[in-house]
Amino acid sequence: MKLLYNNNSDHMMLKEQLLKGRARIGVWGCGYIGQTTAIAFAARGVKALCYDIDRNIVEQLRSGQSHIPNLEYWLGFPVAPLARDGLLDATDERNKMADKDLAVHFIAVPTEKDGEPYDAALIDVVDSLKQINPNLVIIESTLTANKIDELNTGSLPVGVAPRRDWFSSPEQNLQNLARIYAGPDLETNDKIRDVLSIVCNNLIAASSRKVATLVKAVENSLLHLPAVYAMQLARAYPNLDVLEVLNLASTHWRINKYFSSMGTGGYCIPLSSKYVLDGAEKQEELSLLREAVKYDREQPSFVADLLTCCGARSVAILGITYKGDLKVHTLSPALTIISHARENGIKVGVYDPYYTEEELLKITGAATISFPEDLKSYDAIIIVPDHRVFRQIPSERLFSRLRKDQIILDNLGVWEHLRSDLEEHGLFYRRIGDRNWSTLPRRTESTQMQPNVQQFAAGTVK
Repeated sequence: MKLLYNNNSDHMMLKEQLLKGRARIGVWGCGYIGQTTAIAFAARGVKALCYDIDRNIVEQLRSGQSHIPNLEYWLGFPVAPLARDGLLDATDERNKMADKDLAVHFIAVPTEKDGEPYDAALIDVVDSLKQINPNLVIIESTLTANKIDELNTGSLPVGVAPRRDWFSSPEQNLQNLARIYAGPDLETNDKIRDVLSIVCNNLIAASSRKVATLVKAVENSLLHLPAVYAMQLARAYPNLDVLEVLNLASTHWRINKYFSSMGTGGYCIPLSSKYVLDGAEKQEELSLLREAVKYDREQPSFVADLLTCCGARSVAILGITYKGDLKVHTLSPALTIISHARENGIKVGVYDPYYTEEELLKITGAATISFPEDLKSYDAIIIVPDHRVFRQIPSERLFSRLRKDQIILDNLGVWEHLRSDLEEHGLFYRRIGDRNWSTLPRRTESTQMQPNVQQFAAGTVK
């Protein structure tokens, strides 16, 4: 039974009920998307209840804290007052999500597992909501295009409104960015627009839920393709400064600026092409996407194999996240580099300021190191994300922890400003895409114990 909204003029509109505190929103999933949805509405005076299976996340949120690093920097305001004033709450008790005053439910559960599209959690939530029968359901999770039509939603008014936020840039937020949405009918469309207008200034209706769903995957795959092309260029022209080429190409008014990397990562870019492929009627026509997925998956292994070629016996990995100052390691190239290097018999040490020693061990299986104190003990250093702590370290402190002949591979140019000083100190510094970036100097220690470049090329190194 829908308790709070119908077409009778004696009832307040849904948006008004939310703003006057007579109805709440429920959010399934307290990750980056779900948690920030709840906080955005709470900041506008709408009461929000978040559900998550992780009790630690729930307890933090209930106390006005967040497990998401730098969240308040991105939000521009503190979270604690929202919890203190009763606007923001969280629970790990599923039955509380059936409270009758939860008029609108947002679904922000993971739709990825082990690097592949995954819908079991989504289906589970939808099945629960069919028993509750709220006024409106909005799916924020990324889906394959055909999944929304395949969902057995019964009579539920289910719409889709994927998020586009960029959590490292305060300007790229829920309020300012254009947001695509669609419901199954015009009435649901109106409800979605009314509710989302509380926190979003730029709403654009799609002609169907399938179109709105595909837009999210396509826009990210349009970022994925040139990112992989930049990786390919760096390997196709190893003796040329491809970073300079890409930078100069971006001076053309129709060309964005791209750069070579060790691989993409996160929930969006590398998975987007898979979402598009999985939902396509004729997958065979999407050969570029298939190749992009394959090449992107293999790029981190190529980087790890460079260490074997140069005879490095140990490597320090700085950062396991896919992007700087976010605590998201999903599909990060760092994880593949770590596992592949260890398979090749290379000692691996890992540091990331956003993870505990226990978390790093569980995720990577590698020993945790201190930064920068332990860097001197490793033959090579690989910097993956551009965490501020890496970029802002005083040069005197850094150089006191480095030693001559170390190899530094820099994914995003974190220490680019120190290049000349590093080289003066006898270190070999390369950013991915530099001239000769993939031609690392051969180490001389214990060379008889290390495979040489010819052996690697011949495939004798396992």
